[in-house]
Amino acid sequence: MTDFEQDLQARLARNAELAAERAKAEEEMDRARQAAEEQERQRQAALAEERNERHATLTSACQKLVDQLKASAPDQFVVRTGWTSSGEEYIAKISTRQLRPARTLFIELDRDDDEVLARWTTDVGNAIELWRLLEVSPQMLGQMVLQAADQQLGERASAPPPFPTRA
Repeated sequence: MTDFEQDLQARLARNAELAAERAKAEEEMDRARQAAEEQERQRQAALAEERNERHATLTSACQKLVDQLKASAPDQFVVRTGWTSSGEEYIAKISTRQLRPARTLFIELDRDDDEVLARWTTDVGNAIELWRLLEVSPQMLGQMVLQAADQQLGERASAPPPFPTRA
């Protein structure tokens, strides 16, 4: 065999080694990418489960609060609660009856968008606020329901009640 043939054989062997190394590296990269994708799927699933738990906690707390309000003064408040047809949003609407100024508190707990919308509609003005589910506590919902029930606050109001902040 000539030197040329030996060099050619050596280079062809090296090319085969490099191709095998490249294929092995690509397989390792594919495995690493798949592992990262699986971790991301698990992380997203955990986040969705936490969001759903927060939503369920707030929904339960809101339902209890409005049920208590309705039971305490059924002639003064009209309370409507329920789920949208998609099952994604829980809605509570509290309106005054025979109280002045008239006021309505609308609360929407949106599980899939991870949001809480609160809206005051009153004779003295309107206000709206949007929070992430994580930013809202059952205590904040309780404060809003108490504001709806507070006739003294309503009588001296020149604007809708302020929205509570997380303490």
